[in-house]
Amino acid sequence: MPDQKGSIAVSVTTATGSFPVTGAEVIISENTKNGDRVLYRYVTDENGQTPPSPLDAPDRANSLSSDSPGPDFSLYTVTVVSEGFYSLVSLDVPVFSGIVSRQDMVLIPLTASSAAGTDEFTPDCPPYCGGFGAVCDKAVKNG
Repeated sequence: MPDQKGSIAVSVTTATGSFPVTGAEVIISENTKNGDRVLYRYVTDENGQTPPSPLDAPDRANSLSSDSPGPDFSLYTVTVVSEGFYSLVSLDVPVFSGIVSRQDMVLIPLTASSAAGTDEFTPDCPPYCGGFGAVCDKAVKNG
Protein backbone atom coordinates (compact mmCIF):
# COMPACT_ATOMS: atom_id res chain seq x y z
CA MET A 1 0.00 0.00 0.00
CA PRO A 2 1.44 3.45 -0.90
CA ASP A 3 2.12 6.05 1.79
CA GLN A 4 -0.91 8.15 2.55
CA LYS A 5 -0.42 11.92 2.74
CA GLY A 6 -2.48 14.88 3.81
CA SER A 7 -1.20 18.38 4.53
CA ILE A 8 -1.52 21.49 6.69
CA ALA A 9 -1.41 25.03 5.28
CA VAL A 10 -1.22 27.79 7.90
CA SER A 11 -2.57 31.34 7.71
CA VAL A 12 -1.38 33.80 10.38
CA THR A 13 -3.35 37.00 10.90
CA THR A 14 -4.24 39.56 13.56
CA ALA A 15 -7.17 41.92 14.22
CA THR A 16 -9.74 39.13 14.02
CA GLY A 17 -8.25 37.90 10.75
CA SER A 18 -8.16 41.33 9.08
CA PHE A 19 -4.38 41.74 8.69
CA PRO A 20 -1.75 39.14 7.70
CA VAL A 21 1.26 38.70 9.98
CA THR A 22 4.41 38.68 7.84
CA GLY A 23 7.55 37.04 9.19
CA ALA A 24 5.89 34.89 11.87
CA GLU A 25 7.65 31.62 12.70
CA VAL A 26 5.39 28.59 12.18
CA ILE A 27 6.39 25.18 13.54
CA ILE A 28 4.53 21.98 12.66
CA SER A 29 5.33 19.07 14.95
CA GLU A 30 4.08 15.67 16.03
CA ASN A 31 3.96 14.10 19.46
CA THR A 32 6.08 10.96 19.72
CA LYS A 33 7.01 8.61 22.57
CA ASN A 34 10.25 10.59 22.93
CA GLY A 35 8.59 14.04 22.95
CA ASP A 36 7.68 16.48 20.22
CA ARG A 37 9.41 16.13 16.86
CA VAL A 38 9.58 19.21 14.62
CA LEU A 39 8.62 18.33 11.05
CA TYR A 40 8.48 21.77 9.39
CA ARG A 41 9.58 25.28 10.26
CA TYR A 42 8.47 28.24 8.15
CA VAL A 43 8.43 32.02 8.15
CA THR A 44 5.15 33.41 6.85
CA ASP A 45 5.15 35.32 3.57
CA GLU A 46 3.71 38.82 2.95
CA ASN A 47 0.20 37.31 3.06
CA GLY A 48 0.81 35.55 6.39
CA GLN A 49 0.77 32.14 4.66
CA THR A 50 2.87 28.98 4.65
CA PRO A 51 2.91 26.44 1.84
CA PRO A 52 1.01 23.18 2.40
CA SER A 53 3.18 20.75 4.38
CA PRO A 54 2.84 17.08 3.33
CA LEU A 55 2.20 14.88 6.38
CA ASP A 56 1.52 11.21 7.00
CA ALA A 57 -2.15 10.30 7.40
CA PRO A 58 -4.08 7.02 7.69
CA ASP A 59 -5.60 5.40 4.63
CA ARG A 60 -8.50 7.43 3.23
CA ALA A 61 -10.72 4.32 3.31
CA ASN A 62 -10.66 4.49 7.14
CA SER A 63 -12.79 7.64 7.08
CA LEU A 64 -15.36 6.20 4.67
CA SER A 65 -16.72 3.50 6.96
CA SER A 66 -17.94 3.61 10.56
CA ASP A 67 -16.49 0.17 11.23
CA SER A 68 -12.99 0.87 9.90
CA PRO A 69 -10.14 -0.87 11.72
CA GLY A 70 -7.91 2.14 12.31
CA PRO A 71 -7.85 5.87 12.97
CA ASP A 72 -9.43 8.25 10.46
CA PHE A 73 -6.77 10.97 10.75
CA SER A 74 -3.39 11.89 12.22
CA LEU A 75 -2.89 14.67 14.78
CA TYR A 76 -0.25 17.41 14.62
CA THR A 77 0.63 20.56 16.57
CA VAL A 78 0.99 24.02 15.02
CA THR A 79 2.92 26.68 16.96
CA VAL A 80 3.23 30.33 15.89
CA VAL A 81 5.68 32.83 17.36
CA SER A 82 6.03 36.44 16.25
CA GLU A 83 7.65 39.44 17.89
CA GLY A 84 5.05 41.77 19.39
CA PHE A 85 2.38 39.04 19.70
CA TYR A 86 1.44 36.36 22.19
CA SER A 87 2.57 32.91 21.03
CA LEU A 88 -0.19 30.60 19.85
CA VAL A 89 -0.29 26.80 19.92
CA SER A 90 -2.98 24.72 18.25
CA LEU A 91 -2.96 21.14 19.53
CA ASP A 92 -4.33 18.07 17.79
CA VAL A 93 -4.85 19.51 14.30
CA PRO A 94 -6.40 16.65 12.30
CA VAL A 95 -4.91 15.66 8.95
CA PHE A 96 -6.81 13.36 6.58
CA SER A 97 -5.32 11.61 3.58
CA GLY A 98 -5.71 13.61 0.37
CA ILE A 99 -6.96 16.74 2.18
CA VAL A 100 -5.28 20.11 2.82
CA SER A 101 -6.16 21.11 6.40
CA ARG A 102 -6.36 24.91 6.64
CA GLN A 103 -5.21 26.17 10.02
CA ASP A 104 -6.08 29.81 10.70
CA MET A 105 -4.01 31.27 13.54
CA VAL A 106 -5.14 34.69 14.80
CA LEU A 107 -2.46 36.35 16.94
CA ILE A 108 -3.16 38.78 19.76
CA PRO A 109 -0.78 41.76 20.01
CA LEU A 110 1.16 42.32 23.23
CA THR A 111 0.16 45.51 24.97
CA ALA A 112 2.88 48.01 25.85
CA SER A 113 2.46 47.14 29.54
CA SER A 114 2.57 43.36 29.00
CA ALA A 115 5.69 43.69 26.85
CA ALA A 116 7.33 45.62 29.70
CA GLY A 117 6.07 43.16 32.33
CA THR A 118 3.89 45.68 34.17
CA ASP A 119 0.48 44.02 33.82
CA GLU A 120 -1.38 43.66 37.10
CA PHE A 121 -1.97 39.95 36.45
CA THR A 122 0.50 37.65 34.69
CA PRO A 123 -0.56 34.15 33.55
CA ASP A 124 1.38 31.35 35.22
CA CYS A 125 0.97 28.90 32.35
CA PRO A 126 2.42 28.03 28.93
CA PRO A 127 1.53 30.17 25.89
CA TYR A 128 -2.14 30.28 24.96
CA CYS A 129 -3.21 26.97 23.44
CA GLY A 130 -5.96 27.20 20.86
CA GLY A 131 -6.61 23.46 20.77
CA PHE A 132 -9.47 21.53 22.32
CA GLY A 133 -9.27 21.17 26.08
CA ALA A 134 -6.51 23.76 26.45
CA VAL A 135 -7.11 25.49 29.75
CA CYS A 136 -5.10 27.97 31.72
CA ASP A 137 -7.02 29.09 34.77
CA LYS A 138 -4.14 30.29 36.94
CA ALA A 139 -3.23 33.94 37.35
CA VAL A 140 -0.61 35.29 39.72
CA LYS A 141 -0.70 38.85 40.98
CA ASN A 142 2.62 40.62 40.46
CA GLY A 143 3.91 41.85 43.77
